[in-house]
Amino acid sequence: MNTIDLVTQKIHLLPPDKQEEVLDFIEFLMIKYQPETSRKSAEELTIERMKDLDDPDNPDKWETVVDIGDEIDENALNEWLEKRGYKKTVSNQTT
Repeated sequence: MNTIDLVTQKIHLLPPDKQEEVLDFIEFLMIKYQPETSRKSAEELTIERMKDLDDPDNPDKWETVVDIGDEIDENALNEWLEKRGYKKTVSNQTT
């Protein structure tokens, strides 16, 4: 069994949100290892994702609007960012 078959077989065992993370990682690797001349601009990638606007089962691909005064669960947000591979940086500056 080759690598593609193994990945296909194993991804079916993951819950849908983890399958989405695998897809995000694959897309990241594809962009990372593309020759720079064939990389798509942010505008091109946004246009490709426009089809997801009509997908009510996948709202995570688009920004969420937060109004002034809304409460934000910082712990949940930080956990989500860490799962995605982002590092937390705290600024000492005040404005």
